[in-house]
Amino acid sequence: MFRMPNVRRPVILGAGLSLIILIGAAAFAARQAANAAEPLEGNRLSATDVRILVRAAASCPTLTPARLAGQVMVASNFDDQPVPEMRDGGAVGVAALTPEQWQKYAPSPDAVPTDREDAITALAHAMCQLVGQSRALNIEEDPWRVALAAHRLGIDQVIAAGAVPESAADYVETVDRYAAWYALQPAFGGLPASPPASAGYPTGDPVVLVPEVYLPQIVTAGKRCPELPPARIAAQIMVTSGFDPNRLGPAGEQGIAQFLPGVWRTHADVAPRRTPWEPAVAIAALGRAMCKLIDQAGGEYGPALAAFTRGDRAAQTPLVEAVKKAQTEYAKDPRLQLPKPPASKPAPSSPAAKPTGGNTTKVRDNQPPVKAAQADGSGRSYGPYFILNLRTKLCVDIPGTGAGKRDGPVNQFTCAKNTEDNQEWSFVPRAKDSQGYQLYWIRNVDDGFCIDPPGVGTVANETQLNTTGCFDQDNQYFRLEPKRSSGGFQYYWLRNTVTDMCLEVPGSGTGGPEARLQFVPCLANDDHDWALVERSEW
Repeated sequence: MFRMPNVRRPVILGAGLSLIILIGAAAFAARQAANAAEPLEGNRLSATDVRILVRAAASCPTLTPARLAGQVMVASNFDDQPVPEMRDGGAVGVAALTPEQWQKYAPSPDAVPTDREDAITALAHAMCQLVGQSRALNIEEDPWRVALAAHRLGIDQVIAAGAVPESAADYVETVDRYAAWYALQPAFGGLPASPPASAGYPTGDPVVLVPEVYLPQIVTAGKRCPELPPARIAAQIMVTSGFDPNRLGPAGEQGIAQFLPGVWRTHADVAPRRTPWEPAVAIAALGRAMCKLIDQAGGEYGPALAAFTRGDRAAQTPLVEAVKKAQTEYAKDPRLQLPKPPASKPAPSSPAAKPTGGNTTKVRDNQPPVKAAQADGSGRSYGPYFILNLRTKLCVDIPGTGAGKRDGPVNQFTCAKNTEDNQEWSFVPRAKDSQGYQLYWIRNVDDGFCIDPPGVGTVANETQLNTTGCFDQDNQYFRLEPKRSSGGFQYYWLRNTVTDMCLEVPGSGTGGPEARLQFVPCLANDDHDWALVERSEW
C-alpha cells in the first residue's frame, strides 16, 4: 500500500516568495476549475523550484507545473532524496528516478540524477513519453493519470490491466490531489487571496544602471509602440523585478519581466515551450504584451500597467509613480535612446520629375553602420528590421508565428507587413574586422536567437542555416556590404565572416515560400541582395 509522504514546511527564501493559500468562495471556484480531485496541501516552493518546474513542464502540453509539482511532492517532499516508499528499484534524487529511468530520460550526457534541475527535467521527459503511449491505449481515463500509473509500475502492467492498476491507484490519487493544490497557487496560475499590491514590488530600490546584457532586448522591445519607449521598458523592469531574472513575486509573478501566469498565457504571444524565466524571451514578450494592453486602454500607460500586474484595470498609482520616477532617470541614458526620425522636407513648389531607373534610394538614416566606430559591442542594437530579398520579394522567416526553437530552421516567407509574426530582426554590434567593417549578430526579436551556421567554424557550400543562442566565440558574425539600391531601399550582401559566404536563397530563382536559407560563396547577379526594412517603411 502506498503511503502519503509526511508534509513538512521548509523555510522559504524570503517572505515575498511564499505562495498564498486560497480561501472562501474564490478558492472553491478555482479548486473546481483546477482539478476535480480534493486538494492535498503540499510544501511551499522556492523561486528556484518554481522556475525549474515551469521550464520542465513546458516539455509537452499535457504536463503542467502543478502536475509535475504534485509528482515531485510524492516522490521526495522536494527533498534531495526520495521518501522511503519511493526508493524501490534504486531510485535516487528529488524525482525518485531509477537507474533505468535515468539512462533513458537524462536531459543531457553530463546530467546527474542528484542535480535538482536535471532530475525534474528528466521526470518531465519521461512523463511526456508515457502520456503519448497512454493516449494510444484508448483507456477511458485521463492520459496523464494513466501515464502516472505507467511511471510507477511500467507500461506493460497498465496494458495488461486495461486501466489504472489497483496497485497504482493510491499513488495516482495522491499525486492528483497534490497537483490540484499546487494548481491553486499563484505561481502556477491560481488566483491570490487578494489582488497583488504594488507594495510587493521593490519600488523603493534605487534606480540602477541597466545591465549591459539586457540592453539590446530592452531597446528592441521599446520600438514596438511609441507609448512604450526603451526607458519606460527599463523602468518597469527595474521597479517590478530589479532586473532579477529569477525573481518570484508575491502573487506568482515570474522572471525579469514579472509576468503573472495568466497574463503570460493571454498576452505573451510566444511559442508553447518558452517561459517567462528566459530573459530574452520575456523582455520581447513584455514589449508585445504592454503595447497590446496600452492599445486596449486607449493609449494610457497606467491602466495597462494595472492590467499587466494585476490582471485587471484597477488603479496602481504607487507603481505608476515608481515607474515614472525610474523612467526619468533612464531617459538620461544614451544607450536607451532611439534614433530620431529624419526631419520632413518641405514639399517642392512644382512637381518633380520621377527618377528613371531603379537606383535612386530614399534618404534613410535608420540603417546599421557598415563601418565600425569601435571594436566591441556598444550595447545598442539596430532595428528591428524585416530582411527583404530583392529577387524573391520574400522575408527572412522562422516557421510559425511565435518564437522559434533552438536549432530550428531559417526560411524565407511572405513578408508579414501588417500582422504580428516573427520576421523582425535586430542587428547587434559585436566587433569589427581588419577592414573596419562592423560585425553583427542577426538576432530575432521574438525569441532572442541568432542566425547561425552549424558548428563554430567554416562550413560547406550550401549549408542550411539555423537559429540558436547568440555567442561571440562562434561563427555568428555578419557584415553588411552595400551592393545596390532599388525601390527606395539599400540592398546588402550579408557576409558571414568566418565562412566567408553570403546568406542566400537556394538556386538562382525565387525558391518560393518556406525555402530554407543557406550559405554559398558570394556572387553578383544572384539572390544574395537583402534590404533592411522597418515596419513603418512598408
